Amino acid sequence: MELKNADYEANEGRSRVREDYVPRPRALERIPHQNFIGTVVEIVSGDHIIIVADDSFKDSSEHEYEVLLSSISCPKSDGSGVEREVYAYEAKEFVRALLIGRQVHVELEYSRKHDTENIKTYHHGSVFLVNALDGQNVSELVVAEGLATVLKRDDIEVVSNYYDALCNAESSAILNKKGMHSGVDPLVMDIKDVSDATWQEAGNASNHIFFYLYGKYNKVPAVVESVVHTNNRNKIILFIQQYGETWRIAFSLYGVIWPRDEEPYAAEAFRLLRRTILQRRVEVELSTKHPIDYDGYFVGTLLLESNTHAAIPLLQAGLAKLAKMEGEYPKGAYHDELDKAQKSARTKKLKMWENYVEPSYQCTGAMEGDN
Repeated sequence: MELKNADYEANEGRSRVREDYVPRPRALERIPHQNFIGTVVEIVSGDHIIIVADDSFKDSSEHEYEVLLSSISCPKSDGSGVEREVYAYEAKEFVRALLIGRQVHVELEYSRKHDTENIKTYHHGSVFLVNALDGQNVSELVVAEGLATVLKRDDIEVVSNYYDALCNAESSAILNKKGMHSGVDPLVMDIKDVSDATWQEAGNASNHIFFYLYGKYNKVPAVVESVVHTNNRNKIILFIQQYGETWRIAFSLYGVIWPRDEEPYAAEAFRLLRRTILQRRVEVELSTKHPIDYDGYFVGTLLLESNTHAAIPLLQAGLAKLAKMEGEYPKGAYHDELDKAQKSARTKKLKMWENYVEPSYQCTGAMEGDN
């Protein structure tokens, strides 16, 4: 790091033998000493992470950072959910399982405009696990698993501060024939995609995914692959591996409503929903009343790993309400927790409840003892 800073300052100051230094034209900006603690909210690929900075990190320009891990490259997909490069899924899944929802320490090193019009800026840096005993470098872990390669660059200004450690991790992965260095391609998953299915097609798929017994559906583990807005509603895409088959389904939370489209707080509600469930491991429980709706969406409950109903953060923030449907949640299951979360937001008049007026009740009958 000291050598890198000294080299940069010598070039910028045109010192001595660097007096004729002419920087190569590029959309790169060095970031001096910018570190922060944040929470990982999305994994785009094995080397592309989206992190929300904690409130203690004050930056007037942004709060959510797209961070590319410096000096490494992971296999990529084509963005449509179909993995084009070998080990793209394995690299992304390794980092997702390692980081999603966890606190990390970020060391930003430089930023670069990557698209053809130089509009979008990405930050490059190194990411470390906060709670790990030795503050493990995520880049090293990915490279050591054989799920990323170290970029061979002779431009020291854009090389990771931990470049030597990355090279050592890659040498170890090659020696031990890990991942991409094994000479063996991973098995190709046969994904049955019913995320755009009709009601009938979703019903047929349901018989292979969910098991109905004693008046209710069994809970099924899943990963929330994406949360998108389509056709005036929010669509949750779940990735499910069950009974030896892999499925992609569309899902909707049952009995909960929140702002949509141009309604007040719609963008904020959608953002909180994504940050609460995106790429999280969940348990799915279908509604016994309406397990599949007319759009072909599976309908029911999502439970986070803490066994918390996924709607509770939205209800607590006043960004969702319970639907007024008789028998929506059976007593003793999720009703009490959901009702408590909603009452808290309503009492504080948060967001959707800001204009709420507590109904007044008047006694119209004669009081006991009146003549």
